[in-house]
Amino acid sequence: MSVKLARMNDEAFNQYYNSAIQDYANEHVKAGNWGEEEAFDKAKKQFERLLPDGLETNAHVLFSIMYGNDTIGTLWLNIKSKQHEKHGFIYDIKLDDFQRGKGFGKATMAALEEYAKSENINQISLHVFAHNERAVALYKRMGFEAISYNMSKKLS
Repeated sequence: MSVKLARMNDEAFNQYYNSAIQDYANEHVKAGNWGEEEAFDKAKKQFERLLPDGLETNAHVLFSIMYGNDTIGTLWLNIKSKQHEKHGFIYDIKLDDFQRGKGFGKATMAALEEYAKSENINQISLHVFAHNERAVALYKRMGFEAISYNMSKKLS
């Protein structure tokens, strides 16, 4: 199974942007970080800060994940130089709901690694919410290792 990463066009970015903000807000609510009433505004402010120039934002690359001629998901990568090396950070990766469980996640991560090698990126990092067990399992299978933990305890 092979997927390709294609640079997102304006139309795809416009479709992605608002739904990604809502998804990000929902994840923070689910994780217990934000209340529902504040989540969308907080998420929107973070996106505006991170992508002030949309697709043209320096050091950010947004991809459509392609399987043949079909777009099956999105991937947002930030590339920075750290200590004379290039590091990539995955801000967002999402497959369409009906494409999950078919091996596309693994194929996407493999395509990302190939892209990273072609761009001389030495390391790829990401954040994953602990409640997203499917994603955590995929990243572990792909060789990602936890480098820190945020932990909390609800007190009633």
